[in-house]
Parts: sequence; C-alpha cells; structure tokens
Amino acid sequence: MILPIPPDRDASNGIHSRTTDDSSDKGFTLVEAVIAMLVTVVGLVSIAGMFTIAMKTNASSRNLTTATTFAQDKIEQLGATSFQRLVDPSRMTNNPGAHGPDDAYVVGSLEQDTRATDGSFYFDKIILAGRDDVEPEGTITIVRPDGTSETRRPDGTVSSGNPFGEGRVTYSRRWVIMSSNEENPADRRLTIAVRVKSENATSGKSPELVDLFTVMTNQ
Repeated sequence: MILPIPPDRDASNGIHSRTTDDSSDKGFTLVEAVIAMLVTVVGLVSIAGMFTIAMKTNASSRNLTTATTFAQDKIEQLGATSFQRLVDPSRMTNNPGAHGPDDAYVVGSLEQDTRATDGSFYFDKIILAGRDDVEPEGTITIVRPDGTSETRRPDGTVSSGNPFGEGRVTYSRRWVIMSSNEENPADRRLTIAVRVKSENATSGKSPELVDLFTVMTNQ
C-alpha cells in the first residue's frame, strides 16, 4: 500500500519546505525613517540647549568668584591702611541713611562714584585680560580716578600704566566706610563695605554683583 505524500513535504528527502513572508526583512518605511530623524533632531536640539545653559552658568560662576576675589582684595588693602586715616573726621559727613549710632558718619558709596572733600576717591575700575588678549590671560589692571593705573601679570611682575587702552572695563569697584559716633575718633568702630560689579553681563541677565562687609576697631 502506497501512502500519499503531504503537499508540504518534499518527496525526495521527506523534509518540509515552506515559503514565508516576513515583513521585518523589508527594512524601515519612509514614514518610520522620517519619524526617527525627527526624534533624533529634537534630542540633539535639547542637548545643545543644555550645553548652552551649562556654559552660561559656568561663566556666571566664574564672574562671581572673580568679583569676590577683587572685593576681598580691596578689604585687605583698606585693612592695611592706618585706622586714623580711615576714620579721619574731615573726610566723613553725617550719614543721611543712618540706622543708629553705629553708622552715624559715612564717606564713599556703593551706588555711585564718590570722592571725599579732600579729593580721596572711593571707587576704581578693573580690567581682566582674557584669552588671546594684548596681555597674558589673567593679567589685572587697576585704573584709578586720578588717571594712574597698575598692571599685575600672572608671572608676578607689576608695572604702572594701562596696556588695554581707554574705555575698557571688566569690573567696577566701589567702597564705603561708616563710622560710629564716639566723641574720640580713635574709639570709633568702622564698618567697611566693598561692592564689585561685572560690567560685561550676559545679554538679558542682571550683572553679577558681590558685596563684602567687615568691621574694624582701633585695636
């Protein structure tokens, strides 16, 4: 008796043979490719935006750190000045914004460029060299209101003059000295405040600004 061979079996070897139609072998359709490209573009744009924000944040942090350093530098300079010179009553006036006896007298200002009655100034400008500048990166020039200036380079050398030219400013710096009202100036207590403000603020943002305070006595 001869049995019939099933239609899906090869008579020669008895192995099933079957034709398949797997759609996965056809690759991406045009619509799928376009969607994948759009997702990739959106992702890249988002990443680029994050990098931009990070760069601005880093720049702002650097500005604040540098401004704090310049404010601390001025406080140290004032601290090295004789107490008698700082508290000199001939320079000070009654403080219109006094809150009590501790700040009864004042000279200087954090809000505007100020000179004392004897011509002493309580503000200056700071220039900080950047990359590919006329001076090595990190060079600092202090420009005083009397026209004099001092340049400090990263190698430790110090010279007079302003190599950056007129009109250039990186930071503005102001300071104020407030005095208590004891009858003897030598017994008074001084409050010194220094403000450093960036003059190259990022567009659309407030300039970075740092205020530092310290108290001095004749001790």
